[in-house]
Amino acid sequence: MTKTNLLRVTQMNAIFLDTEIEKSLRLIIQEACKHLSPGLIAPIEPEINLLLRFGILKNSVLNKGSTFGQQLLNIQYENMTCTKAILYLLLNCLDYVKTRCEFSRPSHYMNNKLFKIYVIFKILDFINISVFLKTGTKPRLTERILGLNQVYRDESSPRTFQSKYMTRELLWNGFIEIIVYLLPLINYYKLKRFVRYYNPLYKRKTYTSVIQGREFTVNTKCAHCNENPILPHHMGCSHIFCYVCLKGNLAADSKYECPICEHRNPNVLCDKVNK
Repeated sequence: MTKTNLLRVTQMNAIFLDTEIEKSLRLIIQEACKHLSPGLIAPIEPEINLLLRFGILKNSVLNKGSTFGQQLLNIQYENMTCTKAILYLLLNCLDYVKTRCEFSRPSHYMNNKLFKIYVIFKILDFINISVFLKTGTKPRLTERILGLNQVYRDESSPRTFQSKYMTRELLWNGFIEIIVYLLPLINYYKLKRFVRYYNPLYKRKTYTSVIQGREFTVNTKCAHCNENPILPHHMGCSHIFCYVCLKGNLAADSKYECPICEHRNPNVLCDKVNK
């Protein structure tokens, strides 16, 4: 029987599931230990994470020949042996060395050496991912070092992939990204004034006189951000603004009006409030 090639997205999803499973178990441990003294858990946190990862890999790769994420997606390692399983476990626990050294505050020389080793591994991981995207095999650096191949557990039921769903998701995500990018660029006050100007039913208020007295207390809020004014300024009306709020809006819109009373005086655009 011809072997069905594993989809790249399936292999990446298995890695994602493994990561999320470990994160979930870490959260459970943190929740269980939250009532203990912080000084009791923090010094041995690297060891706790090491034991957790060791337990996960022992009950998955050592016993079943595949990670929990792979088992959920009906895949496994094709040529996993006991020796490779042990090496797989050791290679995936190397993060403990880096974390423990960081907790131990090593010398500058040792820290520099560890950083170089870490950078080398990251470069190798990047190269491995690039090769994986081209060939579609061995997404993990550990798998490439040990020569492990992923296959379906049951060849009769490979995972199907619907391109329609992916296309819809890509279009929707692209649309959301465009909206999120464009919304901050819209000047709502200018747009509001533009709509009012062409609305025949709207009676425009014109306030141009400068009010001399302004009440400034601890409860005074900025007319724009509704927070306590920082460097309070005014634009001629009784309302008070933060300097940044008022100056920023005037820079973006030369015809900016008070959002509360629609006051605008070209001669008084940004004056400091005398407390």
